[in-house]
Amino acid sequence: MAAAANLGYVALNERPQGGHSKLLALVGSDTRVLDVGCSSGYLARPLVERGCTVIGIEQDSDAANAARDVCEDVLIGDVESLGLPFAPGSFDVVLCGDLIEHLREPERFLARMLPLLRADGRIVLTTPNVANWTIRLGLLAGRWRYTERGILDRTHLHLFTRATLVDTLARAGYRVVELDFTVPVPVFGVPAAERVAHTVGRLRPSLFAYQFVVAATPV
Repeated sequence: MAAAANLGYVALNERPQGGHSKLLALVGSDTRVLDVGCSSGYLARPLVERGCTVIGIEQDSDAANAARDVCEDVLIGDVESLGLPFAPGSFDVVLCGDLIEHLREPERFLARMLPLLRADGRIVLTTPNVANWTIRLGLLAGRWRYTERGILDRTHLHLFTRATLVDTLARAGYRVVELDFTVPVPVFGVPAAERVAHTVGRLRPSLFAYQFVVAATPV
């Protein structure tokens, strides 16, 4: 993945309690995957190594070309308007890593993905938790500042709490079967520290989660 990192795209983060590792675990192995917002193929590569077949969708043409090194095929375009040349039930998994918060109409997108899944398929996604304690403290102090990255990334169009994420998926026709989260530890983000942070996070995920990691199946 060094080449991808040099191009300035997202690189795979293999921390055991990180979002990428949790996404990959939910996808599993030997599955047919539609990787929406596949970037340079940073998630597709380890999935292919696990026996998965991956089709990508990516808006950035340079990233899409990089992803073609690992994906079976990559479509280039805006997933909210792009024509999707797939038959119903084409995929075991639709993978959306840090995607839905960037969409104009995430619920409509989720509903659009539903027919592409097999009956026992699943959509797997990550998205930030806007009810994280740091955001709550900022609001108490009267601060709401968009940033270059993080929960308040200025490119995020929709923000979710645990409840609104589950509700959005339900309205789009899904039932949540796995709901995990990440609690990264800045500076001291070693695996042992993140395991402790994740244990603390279980006490109240809606408060401590930085990011939700979800798998949901068609109702």
